[in-house]
This record gives sequence, C-alpha cells and structure tokens, in this order.
Amino acid sequence: MNLDSLITVAGLFVAVYAIIPRVRRLEISLRFGRLGWLILFVALASILYLQFYQTFRSLGLTPGYNLSRWSITTSHASFIILLMMSLGLYAYLRVKKISKSNVVKFREYVFELSREKKYSELFSLIEGNIAQLARIYNGNYPLSRLQNYLKSQSAEYPGLQGLLAEIGGAQKQAKPTIRDKAAKMFRKKIGSIADLLPSHDREKEVAKEIVHEVLINRNTVNAISEIRPYFALQILSSNFYENNEFVDTYLRRLAEDTKSVLYHEIRNNQNLAYRDSYVLPKRNKLLYYLFADCKVAEKYGVYKPVGEFVIAHLDALYSRSAPDPYNEPMGDFHENGQWDSELLVGIRFFDIMITSALYQNIQWHMWLYYFPHFVERILRNLAPNEKLVDPHTEWPTKYHYALYEITSCLCKWIEAVDHIPLEQDNVLLESTSANHENGNIPKSSMLALGQIVKQILVSDVVADRFKKYITDMVYRRYFELRKVDATKSYADALINCIRCGGFSMGKTSPDYAQYLLDAFNDFDRIPYEIDLSDELRKILQDDASATMA
Repeated sequence: MNLDSLITVAGLFVAVYAIIPRVRRLEISLRFGRLGWLILFVALASILYLQFYQTFRSLGLTPGYNLSRWSITTSHASFIILLMMSLGLYAYLRVKKISKSNVVKFREYVFELSREKKYSELFSLIEGNIAQLARIYNGNYPLSRLQNYLKSQSAEYPGLQGLLAEIGGAQKQAKPTIRDKAAKMFRKKIGSIADLLPSHDREKEVAKEIVHEVLINRNTVNAISEIRPYFALQILSSNFYENNEFVDTYLRRLAEDTKSVLYHEIRNNQNLAYRDSYVLPKRNKLLYYLFADCKVAEKYGVYKPVGEFVIAHLDALYSRSAPDPYNEPMGDFHENGQWDSELLVGIRFFDIMITSALYQNIQWHMWLYYFPHFVERILRNLAPNEKLVDPHTEWPTKYHYALYEITSCLCKWIEAVDHIPLEQDNVLLESTSANHENGNIPKSSMLALGQIVKQILVSDVVADRFKKYITDMVYRRYFELRKVDATKSYADALINCIRCGGFSMGKTSPDYAQYLLDAFNDFDRIPYEIDLSDELRKILQDDASATMA
C-alpha cells in the first residue's frame, strides 16, 4: 500500500463520513474521545513510518524483526495496520457512550437539534445514550453513592440532651455523655471525608438541562407523540424527576390527536381474558406498559391528563356555535365512529385502566370519579336534533350511548365481586353505608354510580324512557348481588349509594326519591324473588315518604 493508496482510502473515509446521517456524525463526534484520537494517531504514525521504512532503516531506526521472511512487505504491514485501526475504532465507537467528560458537548448537540426542530435526529441521539444520561442525571457512580451514604451517616442527631429538650420532658438539660461526644466527633470526621469525594454536581446539572429540554419543552413532547410515540416508554423507564410532567403533556397530546397510537391501540384492545378482564397484548406497547402492571399508571396518575382532556373536549363542544355531533343519531357510531371519538376513547381508556387495576388488586379508585364529571357535562350539552333523532331507539343520540357506556362500566366493576375473591384487599367491604372507601374499587364505583343516576333522573333533558333504561341496569345489578348470601352486603352498599345520590352526607331530594320509586315500579321484577322485590320497594317507599314529610 503506497502513499497514493493511503490518500485514496483516507478520501473514501471522508466521503463516507460526509454522507452518513447527521445524527451518526454527532454520535461519532461524541464518542471518539481521547482514546479514539490516540488509536488514530498511532495508526497513522505507524503507516507513515512504514512509507519511509528504508530511510529509517538506513538511519538504524528500525526494530530489525526481519518480517520479510514471512513475505510481509511495508505495503502489507500498512494494510494490516489500517485494518486493525478500522476494527479497533469500530469496536471502540460501539462501546463508547456519553460520559461525564463529554456531557457538555452532548448538551450542545441536543439544544442545537431542538432549536432547529430536527426532532427525528434528536430522538435518535437521545435514544442511543439514554441509559448513560440517566446515570449522569442521578449521579449513579460508586464514589457519589459513597458520598451520599457518608453524608447520611454524618447527619446530626439530637442526642439525649436534644431529645429531652424536644419532648419537654426535662427541666434541666442532661449533660452530653462520653458516648454522645464520641458519636458527634465520628460523624464530623465522616462528614469531612464525604466532602473530599466527587459529587459530580456540575455534570448532573448539565444532564438535568438536557432532560428538561426534552421532557418539559412542549414542542419536543408534541413531536415525540407524533413522530416517535413509543420512544416515550424508554424515557419513562429511566428515573427522571420530570417524568410526571412529561406524562401529563404526552398523554394529553395523544388524546387530542385521533390518529395517534392511543386511539389505534384502544381500538385493537377489546379482547377479554377472564370475565371482563382485558387482555393486554405486548404489540399494544403503550397500553401494555401502563396497565400490565397498573402500579405504573398509578405512579404517573395517567387518569388526570385523559380525564381533564375529556372534560375540556365537552366544554369546547358546549362553547362553540356549530352543531354538536354527539346530539346526532347513532348511525354507524357503535361499529366505527366511537373509535375516533375523543369522548368514547376517553371512556374506554378509563375502562381498561380501572378494570386492570381491579383485577391486579390495586388499592386505589384510580379516579373513576371523573365519570360523574363527564356525565354532568354530557347532560349540559344534551340537546337532541328532534328532526333527525328517534327517541324510541335504544340510544337516541351518541350522548345517550356515552351515558350507557359509563353506567355499564361502573356496573361491571361492581358486579366483579361475583367472581373476584371477596377477601381481596381492593374488594373487601368495610361498611354498607355510603362512606368513601378509596382503596375499594367496587365501593367507589357504587358511589360514582349513585351520583350519575341522580344526575340523570333529575335532568329535564333526558326522556323518561331512557331514565328507566339506566335504572333498570342498576336494579338488575342489585338483585344479582342480593340473591347470593356472600354478596348481600355489596347489594346493600349499592342501594345505599344509589339512595343518597352517591354522597355519604348527601340529602335525598323528594323528586329524586320519587323517581327511584317510580322507576322501580316499572322495573321487570318477575325474574327475581318476590320477597327481595317487596323489601326493596318498602325501602324506596319509606325514602319517598320521608322526603315528603
């Protein structure tokens, strides 16, 4: 390999470097480092040495290995060195990631790509280095961890004297003992040692700036949801303080875009595993990540961005002058339209989330109490187009269908006690009164259902026929629970929540009590025991009489 060949190879390397994607060039620039330059320098110096080998030999500056006996010429040796250099640099660049030494340079690249809105390149750059970024962000280094441990050990404690002073148990402060003095001196020494260890505060601050630019910048988060929605799951797998705010913005953006992966996955996640428990296939990456272990959803409070978005969506429909599409007849809404509906997809999201939490024994209601807020706004917006709507159909409008779906979900979570072990923590009933039990999903569902039933029954915009349709669903659940001894207490809790309108301190209005009684009088009681029917009728009659008194 002569000098012309080397120039040709060097030109080839430069040409290849010029045509590779910019993000790859940035990664090479980040990873090359001192060792990369050292490998390159040694290799090039060796090749140049071989090009003038005869000159150095005449000067006596050759090792005298007599490689010619193996037919290795200077040209062959140059090729071998070039090949070893290429392999060495390739292996080095594959292994080398960002570190404390080049995190400042990494920040410059991130900010440059973000300002230029080169989001695809930005996300690729972050994705390849996110584990190392998280390590720097959290100061996850042996000496840093040792420093934190020593500082925790050196923290001052009140000692006997301070403890007595704090609790006011001694009029005269006790003198510090020799043990207290020794412990104080020991902790002081530990603190001094801890101060000598590196904290990497500067590097951690730079890493936080990078994370803040990616996770808090709304333009960046919007780009993630549109361009690389599943990249968000890699971000959430890292322990960043900004993750909670990021999730709020990210899910809100997915909910706003009816073409997003959220809508696609919810449409393709309708299979049931056992009774009403949803299957969460791994191909639905977002739903699987959030709900395969519902502690993740609980940790990030994913109900908030979706719930707030649905409320904002209903408010926007109420405020605009254009006709509300949910006041139109169903058409093919049940088969197709609901999967592009912000309202119905929001309801489905809560259904999958709370159903998963119920079967996974999550002791939190996961804010199913958003449902009464949805219903309140649906009833406010409800104004059927009388020229088009047939009031005698099962669901006269799309709003009616949404009310049915909300009621159906709550009834389903209540009825789950038929097959979930009653000693399960998030099902175990403390009381049949209408008191809050936030760790009990069926009980929380009863309270929310009570609020919704009251809102619907006292509403002037809902026809009596549909009111009966809703109350029939509730009464059927009551009798199904009441006829089994094991779930009798749940039936009692359900009817108590319905009677008081979902509030433990709620005052039942005369109109509402009479509505419940009238609806029950029209209810088909034939499939159920007459004694149970008479018992419930008497309870409802007593409520109606008491409110009239």
